[in-house]
Order: sequence, then C-alpha cells, then structure tokens
Amino acid sequence: MRISYNWLSDYIDLKIGPEKLAELLTMAGLTAEALHRAEDDHIFEIEITSNRPDWLSYVGVARELAALTGAKLKMPVVKSQGHKITTSQVKVKAEDKTLCPRYTARVIRNVKVGESPEWLKKRLEAMGLRSVNNIVDITNFCLFETGEPMHAFDLDKLGGDEVIIRKAHKGEKMVTIDGIERALEDPMLVIADKSKPVAIAGVMGSLDTEVMENTKNILLEAASFEQVSVRRTSRALGVSTESSYRFERRVDPNNIIYSSDRATGLILKIAGGKAGEFIDIGKEPGANKPVSLRLSRLNSILGIVIPAPKVKKILTALSVKIKASSKDIIKVIGPTFRSDLNAEIDIIEEVSRIYGYDKIPSTIPPIVEQKDRTPKNILVENKAREILTALGASEIITYGLLGKKTLEAAGFTGDEIVEIENPLSGEQEVMRPSLVMGALNAALYNINRKSKDLKLFEIGNIYIRESPAKFTEKKCMSIVLAGENSNWLEGSRPAGFFDLKGAVEALLSGLGIDGAIFKHANNRYLSPASCMSIEAAGEYIGEAGEVSKKVLGAFDIKEPVYYCELSLDAMMKRASLEKRFRGLPKHPSVCRDMSIVVNSQVTNAEIEALIKEKGHPALKEAALIDRYIGKQIPDGKISLTYRLEYRDPSKTLEEKDVSSVHARVLHSLEERYGAKLR
Repeated sequence: MRISYNWLSDYIDLKIGPEKLAELLTMAGLTAEALHRAEDDHIFEIEITSNRPDWLSYVGVARELAALTGAKLKMPVVKSQGHKITTSQVKVKAEDKTLCPRYTARVIRNVKVGESPEWLKKRLEAMGLRSVNNIVDITNFCLFETGEPMHAFDLDKLGGDEVIIRKAHKGEKMVTIDGIERALEDPMLVIADKSKPVAIAGVMGSLDTEVMENTKNILLEAASFEQVSVRRTSRALGVSTESSYRFERRVDPNNIIYSSDRATGLILKIAGGKAGEFIDIGKEPGANKPVSLRLSRLNSILGIVIPAPKVKKILTALSVKIKASSKDIIKVIGPTFRSDLNAEIDIIEEVSRIYGYDKIPSTIPPIVEQKDRTPKNILVENKAREILTALGASEIITYGLLGKKTLEAAGFTGDEIVEIENPLSGEQEVMRPSLVMGALNAALYNINRKSKDLKLFEIGNIYIRESPAKFTEKKCMSIVLAGENSNWLEGSRPAGFFDLKGAVEALLSGLGIDGAIFKHANNRYLSPASCMSIEAAGEYIGEAGEVSKKVLGAFDIKEPVYYCELSLDAMMKRASLEKRFRGLPKHPSVCRDMSIVVNSQVTNAEIEALIKEKGHPALKEAALIDRYIGKQIPDGKISLTYRLEYRDPSKTLEEKDVSSVHARVLHSLEERYGAKLR
C-alpha cells in the first residue's frame, strides 16, 4: 500500500522525518519496502500483512503511530447525517444475509457533479489514482482514509425503486465501469435493481449506473460483504480492485456508519445537495470476546519484566479496552477493527511490538545435554540409506499424489484407497497406498534413457483407508532392480530375483535384524512365480519379487523389473544399531559341505532353521551354496548343498566332535523332510 507522508500528517503530528518514520514502521511490523520523493511529498511503499486489514487506511496507520510515539491522534470531525430508518421510496432487500451481513444506503439529492478541488486531486494522485469527478473521488478518498470501500450509484439510472443483494443468475452479464463485459454466475454476489445487476458486490460497479456529469441524485452504498465470497468472485473474474482487496481481508463492521457519514459530509460540502433517507439492514456488530493476559506469562515469554502500568498504557493506546485487572491478570477486549486479537499470545505480541523488539535483550537458550540426540527412526533411515548406497543404489523421491489410472495400472482398487476430495488435477486424485507406482515410473524414465545397471530405492510414506473415518500413514522403503548387474567377479549379466533377495538380506543384516524368513506369497503387482514375503520374529516386514508382466505392460516397461517394499515402521522395532566388540576366535573352525535331495516343496528357510537348531552350539554358520535341478535329480525333487561351519571357543575340534554333530543334523533332516544324502 502507498502512504503519503503529507496526507498522514493530517491525522497525527509527525515530529520525525520520512526516513526515521520508515524505520519506525518497519520495526512495528509495517515493512516499508521503499521510500521515494514526489515533488513536496514522500511516498512509502508498505507491505501490509493479511491479519492487519486495519492498516489498509490512513486512520489505521496513524492510530498505530500514535501508539508507537505517544502523539495525539487527530480523527476527522464527522457530523452524524441521521441514521434513523425513515420511510424511503428506495427499498433495500438482502436475499443472502450470510454473504451480506450488513448493508447501508444513503440517498443524496440535487448534487452537482463536477471537478474535484485541488487538495482532493493531490491526495488521490499520491495514491496513484486519476481524478474522475468529485463524487467518485470522495468515495475513493474515504476508502483510503477510513478503510471502508463505498460506491455511489446514479439513483435515477436504477431500474425501479428496489435494490436487491442477491446471487447472480445463470447467464447474466454486466458491463463494469472499466468498459469490459463480464459473465456472472452463481454464487457471485451482486447488487441488482428489479431487472439487472448494477454492481458486483465488493468488487466493481456497473457502467450503466456510473455517476456522470449529468447525475443529480445518488445512492451511497457502504456495506459489509463476506470475505471468501468476494475473494472467489474476484479470482473467477480475474479482476482485483482496491475495494475487493479490503473486503477479502475483512472490513470493520463498526466502521460502516462512520465512513458513510464522512463521505456524505464531504459530498454535501463539495458537491452540494441534500442528505435524504438512510437505509440500514442487517445485524449490528458484536464486541470481540474478552481475553485474559497474565503478566507472569508475558514476562516469561519476553524474558524481561514490563511493569503493569506500562502494559496497560500500551494496550489503551492500541484501543484495547481494559475490563478488569488484578495483580497478575488483565482482562481486555480488543476493538472490532482488530479481529486478530483472539488469544493471550496475540495480546503479548502487541505489547512486545509497541514496547519495542529492540529493547528485548538477546539471550542464548541453555544447552541441555541429551543422551540420544537423534531419534531412532532417523538413525534407522540414515543407516538404511548408507547400506543401499554402498550397494550401488541411488535414492529417488516420487510424488505422494497420483491419478486413479496410475493406481489401477498397478492393480490397486478398492476401499483402502484414500481419495482427495477436491483434487487440483487428474494426476492428483488419490494418495499413494504403495511406493511401487513411483518406483515403476522412475524405472521407466531411466530405462528409456538407456540406463543399464538400474538400482533405485526410496523412503516415503504410504496412506491406507482402514475405515470410512480412519486413515493410516506408514513409513516404507522400496528397492528396484532392473537391467544388468555388473561386478568384477561375474562381469555383466541380467539382474535377477536373487540379486534383490541379496540386497534385502544385506539391508536387514546391516540394521541388526536377525532371523529374517522368506516365504512364498501372492501380491497384486508381483508375479506369483517370483514373490516372497519377509518376516522377522513372526512379524511381517515386507514383500519382494518380480513385477508381473501385466503391470509392466501397463507402465510400458518391456524388460524385467524386480521390486521390494519394506515397512520401515516394522523394521525399526527390530533394528539394533548398537555395535559391540567381539574378540577374534582363538581356535580354528571346521567346514563341512552337505548335499541333500529333498522334495521341491520344502523351503530353504525350513531346512536352515532345522540345521541351526540341531547343530547348536557347535554350529556357527550354515549357508546354502548350491541349488540344482537336472537329469540326475528325480522329478519333484531338488538338490541343495549347504556349507556348515563348526567351532568351539574353548578348544580345537576333533574329527569325532564334528562327525557326531554333523550326523545328528543329517539324521534330523532325513527324519523330518525325507532328505537323502546325495
């Protein structure tokens, strides 16, 4: 907003220069972004925050300066023009009192429309406006002075004897005073006569009822319109005016009568005429709710002690009424032009602002040593990133909002989907129930750019609807492999299912999650032949496998993709990042290989679990090193080779010690799973 130094001087004795005033306003929250000279005046460009619409007027800024400097506020002397509801030929009717809480109209007859006096022209020029005529200029002048937008209609051009505040009808059009025809639609609020709209409420008037040189009688409007309604109308029409800018931020309902009287008085003085009927419909504004300010709380937050008399003086200067006070509590009621004073902290802010932020000493808060400075979930996430990055994977970040078509392509449908009530576009209709959609889109992007060795991972949230009124947010991790897997030992070969399984095992091991079990599973977007669930201590952790060809086709991916999704919330419960020293073994270990033939339905996890159970405590490690199906193996059978490592921490194992344990393990496998030594 532009502020003229000379115009501001009409309302307060300014004993400081423009530069010092700019600094004072900025320190109080009215940021003076620029200051430039204009002939014998200085113009401030001030940034007004949205919670302070009272600053969108000269009276509001002067009131603030009076509180800051202690100078006396010089309010314009306004004579009451009579507010009794009198019998009038003009009838005013509000069809929607929610969108128009209060509407006043003053009839002024026999005015003489002409050129404005020089002082009025200079005031408007300081605000960057051109002079139109004395009536229009007065309404603009009062808008900047009092903050209340007003509009003057040519009374004789209004069709009929009725003014109706209503929503626009479908198909209605109106030529506004800027000469542009605008299409109106419900729920835009308009001011209309019996046949047509004559103004867009709070935004702009009609060209048909504009005050011209031949205008004799006028209807002066001063009203209160609902903020959101004005904002939506302004955005829909693509037009922003000084009037709409103020209505969008809230106009003080207690300022309507004062502003109408001020404008009427100026019109009678400059343009002549006689004030006639005054119509006032709507509800009288109520007072703000009382707020209790604790002085102890004020001093605790600011870190200084402000005496109670000083606090009361500041609040009184801000037009805040003190209803009651005690040793520690001051009960106050804010003025109606300060709708932002709703809580104790708001009052504390006002006191500190006027007292002066520069008077509050800077302090360093005490540093309290904490045992754990970083939460465990952050430590687990960072460790997971470290492990996967070391494996050659790159982290990706994908969108949490998706289109329904993308979701359906991955096989997700049903009641568990969280839909956005008012999506901004067709690509932001739902919240992702899985990370797989973003992972596949990232894979497609890289595959199309000839990325051969593709290893990606992501940490992000997914969203599930558990019931119509209950939603769950979960932290998950995804891993994607595609293309080729290159290493110094094997060279280059296509990435496969077991590469993904190895990455998952390395991740779980690095996080200290032991005893993970991999089981065959079914998943909506993974191939049934290559899909496994992952569990630890009986708790589900995630699923992994090859993405089904149907889903890959929907994403236009032509090569195999291997995907894993893990629950970080579940992993965090089992993760153990503590490192403990364990001395090197003093005695050598003994390794024995065991090749067995078992039914193909028996899983590796079941066999390993039994081997470790029966080999304890001498058995330290058991690992599958070979898997074979061929001519020498009967149908329905499979050959598995395990390497078993035995060690005794107290002595060197002898042949008889190893043989007895090894035989016990083999016997158990044969007894439970029908395993035969190959």
